[in-house]
Amino acid sequence: MPSLPKWINDTVENVWSSKFKECTVSHIEKITDDLCRIRFETDLQDVSYEPAYAIGIRINDRDFRNYSPFSFNREAGTFDVLFHLHDASSAGSHFIAQVAKGDSIKVLMPRGKQFFVPDAKIHFSVGDETSLGSSLSIKEAVEESGSLFICLHELEEASALERLNLYGYHCPKNNTMRMIEALNDFLQEEKETIYDNEVIFYLTGNGERMSLIRKFLKARGVSPKCIKSQAYWIEGKKGL
Repeated sequence: MPSLPKWINDTVENVWSSKFKECTVSHIEKITDDLCRIRFETDLQDVSYEPAYAIGIRINDRDFRNYSPFSFNREAGTFDVLFHLHDASSAGSHFIAQVAKGDSIKVLMPRGKQFFVPDAKIHFSVGDETSLGSSLSIKEAVEESGSLFICLHELEEASALERLNLYGYHCPKNNTMRMIEALNDFLQEEKETIYDNEVIFYLTGNGERMSLIRKFLKARGVSPKCIKSQAYWIEGKKGL
């Protein structure tokens, strides 16, 4: 979300007041040095939710940031968010670093376009640190449906995947060829399901990386309708 004058963000909160809820921070867990899992509590009975939806948090007067909730439990009134604290000087990382258990935070409730395809045979989530939350939300939905989930993330620390129970492919940061090699291995193993359009690829995270992977998948015979994408950030562009 782009930076906007304070009065516009104040107006958004007032006009869309029914879309916001006061949420209490009930649990904070450090996953790695730059990943933090926070649980929020609030009344979720009237809140709609689908995998890869986004919540919005106002991190200062001018800026909102979007995050992907998971472990969304309407009955218990809880949901989790994984925050990537990539740069202490960034507004989002600075805000989250100050959050403490018991804090009350106004949150714009989950919203977004329909992303998840429930009747697919295999669900393949591809992304980076910013994609972990959406991958977890997709994984949880897949487990309920009984189909197969797999993921590919580029991360500095692969241990994060194990701690989050996100088992799949991993490659180091900024190594597009390694990502392509991992996808190529999968495509060779699943030729029949790819041909039958039974695999859905969910591409999130770096917009430029997503564009390259999308072109690669299409060149390898994956139908465009089987590729879902949502950019979370682009190098040098603030507030995507």
